[in-house]
Formats: sequence, structure tokens, C-alpha cells
Amino acid sequence: MSETERAMTLDEDEGADAGSRRDYKVPAAEKALDILEFMAARNEDVTQTELSLGLGRSIHEIYRVIQLLEGRGYLVRTKADRYRLSLKLFELAHMHPPVNRLVDSALPVMRELVGNTDQSCHLVVLREATVLIVLQVESPLPMRYSVALGSHFPVLETSSGAVLLAALPPAEREALVRRILASGEAGATRPEIDARLAAIAELGYEMRASLAVDGCTNISLPVRDHMGATVAALTVPYLPQKRARFSRESVLETTRAAASEISRALGAPEQAGRNRAIRLPAAQEQKR
Repeated sequence: MSETERAMTLDEDEGADAGSRRDYKVPAAEKALDILEFMAARNEDVTQTELSLGLGRSIHEIYRVIQLLEGRGYLVRTKADRYRLSLKLFELAHMHPPVNRLVDSALPVMRELVGNTDQSCHLVVLREATVLIVLQVESPLPMRYSVALGSHFPVLETSSGAVLLAALPPAEREALVRRILASGEAGATRPEIDARLAAIAELGYEMRASLAVDGCTNISLPVRDHMGATVAALTVPYLPQKRARFSRESVLETTRAAASEISRALGAPEQAGRNRAIRLPAAQEQKR
């Protein structure tokens, strides 16, 4: 019997007990994932000592893993011997076929949208309990709204997130709402959340004052795939200004048409069926 066959046999024996395969430990991989997830949640560069303290592991435990991640291009070391995440995780996420196809289909439509609205726009997908910006096209006007590509925000802080949340199947939506409420980051009561999601489901979009930027109105619509499932949200953060030629209402209609055009490019039927959202695992998301 070869070493590979012996290893497979051992794995099968270990898996005889329920859940043992799921609990199988791979220490080096766990350390690498711990480092990536820890750094993804921070905005500033970190030292090895800060990593060690934050993870509750000794420097000796993580030193070689840090070197490996740096060598493979996942970490970047600064001149001050501090580390930050590179864009490699973000690049890997965009190599994922559904996201890649989504971006390719949306980009030409979004470029036309900014020209027809004088407003910036961005495309958003779900990432666990946050939303991730996967595409951004800026307004041609000198004063514009810009959001960093690859950044993420709490679901209910954005209209994009509310649109995506409203589109989830009931069981998934309920689980995510409960998780958001438990985190204390909802910013609203359960009845307020339910009313907001019900309004989106009835209207098919959300247009409301931004919860993050004063004077900005979010206009967000769902983008659907060939199964009629909601896979992304197309959002225009409307900024009123003298040089803007279009009203909020006209921008809403133009954005609605753009979302429909992207959906058609993805093969969406005229009548959308059940909803689900593209949800990126944490390891595929990269903050800027």
C-alpha cells in the first residue's frame, strides 16, 4: 500500500466517528488563516508582536507562517517592519468565475450609467454579515462620491446591503438578521428592519437618505442571474450639485434600466424567480 493510500485509509478510520473529519486539525493552515482574518479586520499595518498578541500565539509559533505568507505575496512588509495585506486575496476573489462574469458584464453598463446620470455608481455583493464593493465607476463631474474598491461595510448601513438582505431566502435572511441584531451593529430595531426589507421587496429597490453620508441619497437595485437569483446590488449614491443635470427620480429610472441590462447580460429571465446572493467566504475578501 502506498503512503497516499495509507493516509486515505487513516482519514477514513478517523472519520468513523461523527464530526471527526470536520474537527480534523491542520495547525499550520489554522495559523495562516488566523493571520489573514486578523489582518483583514484591521485598517493599520501591524508588527509581528502585535500579531502575536492579537492572536494569542507566540512569535515563535507564527514566525515561519508570516514568512511564508510574505513569500507567497499575501503579506507586504514595510520598511518599518510592519505588515499589511496585499491585494492578492482580492485578486483571487475576482478570479472566482461568478464574480468575474458579474464584473465583466457590469463594467460597460456602469460606464454608460455614470455618463447618463452624472453620478458615481458601484456594484456590491454579500460577504458574510457585510457587503463588499467589487466594482466602482466614478462620476465624470469634478465633485463626486467615491468608495474604495474592495472595501466592506455593515449590511444595514447601506442600501446595497438592505437590497441583498431582502433578496435572501427566508431562512437565510432570518439567520443573518438575528446575527446582525446580536452583534449590536444593526442601528435599528427588529420591527424597523422588517419594515425596511418589506418595502424593498414590494418596490423592488431602495431609495433613501444615506445613513453614512449626509446629503447623499442611496439608489440601489438588485442584479439577477440566469436563475432569476439576486447576486448583486447596483447602487448610485446620488449627490445633488449645480453641475448635475438629472433629478433623483430620473436617476432611479436610469439605474433601474442599467440593473436590468446587467441582469440580461447574466441571462436573467424577465420574471425573476427565487432569490439568493453571491456570498464570498472571508478568505476571498480583501480590504484596501
